[in-house]
Amino acid sequence: MSEMNEWIIDKLSKGVVPVVTHRNGDMDTIASSCALSKSLGSSSRSMGIHVSKVASEVITELEFQFTRMDAKRPAWPRTTSGIIIVDSGGPSQIGINLPSDIPKCVIDHHPHSSDQWKIGELDIHLNMDVRSTTQIIFDYLDDYRQDTLDIPTRKLLMTGLITDTGHYRHADAHALHTASRMLGDDIHHGDVLDLLRTTGLGRSIRIATLRSLTKVDVDTAGDFVVAITACSTHEGVVASSLINAGADVSVVTNSKNNALRLTTRASHRAVENGVDMGGILTILAESLGTEGGGHPGAAGWTTDVDRVEAVSSILSRISAIR
Repeated sequence: MSEMNEWIIDKLSKGVVPVVTHRNGDMDTIASSCALSKSLGSSSRSMGIHVSKVASEVITELEFQFTRMDAKRPAWPRTTSGIIIVDSGGPSQIGINLPSDIPKCVIDHHPHSSDQWKIGELDIHLNMDVRSTTQIIFDYLDDYRQDTLDIPTRKLLMTGLITDTGHYRHADAHALHTASRMLGDDIHHGDVLDLLRTTGLGRSIRIATLRSLTKVDVDTAGDFVVAITACSTHEGVVASSLINAGADVSVVTNSKNNALRLTTRASHRAVENGVDMGGILTILAESLGTEGGGHPGAAGWTTDVDRVEAVSSILSRISAIR
């Protein structure tokens, strides 16, 4: 991490350093970007093409700034000297083309991805075996910019940890220890949970979830119960709802934007018994095309194959697990 700190100091001395999120704009990527950008001061910007409703409401409540970018015509600060990308397993996941002549620093925690970063001599790639990117950002700030770890920043970082571990269902000892350090002696855990409970539960999410639950197909794949449905928005919420309803694995499809997007979740029990959705979708993306990957309990795949073939391929891979 010292090499990353030296890279950041060097680039800040030469110009502006944007901190870019991935295209889905979930809580982990937005929290990582906003917290790191704020800590770097006026020579940094938190930027990306999308911020989810939950993340948008959380950063508004905690008074963090985020700049939306145009995916077709991204505008970079004129004096950009380096670009930090957080929580992205590969270049296509940020949804925009990066300038080829500007050094980049990739900070990530995804164990599986069919999309690969090309790291040059002036670039850095830090991929750590942790449950959320906010853990990496917290450790960096604790080591090198401790004075920036105020209450709003630690609350924000913790929301990323909570959501990326599925409210601790996929947390390990390291994640729980980091959560304790984020809380410190001056933050109540309930206050952070309330930030997430009172945001993002608007009418559109509730309608999308309820509609998707009315058209669920339930299948068995080997020893696992798999729930499959389709929706046009809020796929992650729907997929998690199916796990909460009792499925071992959930598969939610979305056919918008001329491609098929599959969002998957796996229960803690399923992961403990060998299910690794990130690994499965990485293999399928490499064999059938486009981009996929993620974590054992939460992963995604964008593909050009039809829905029946895509879902059947996933079920086949799960069936092979013993």
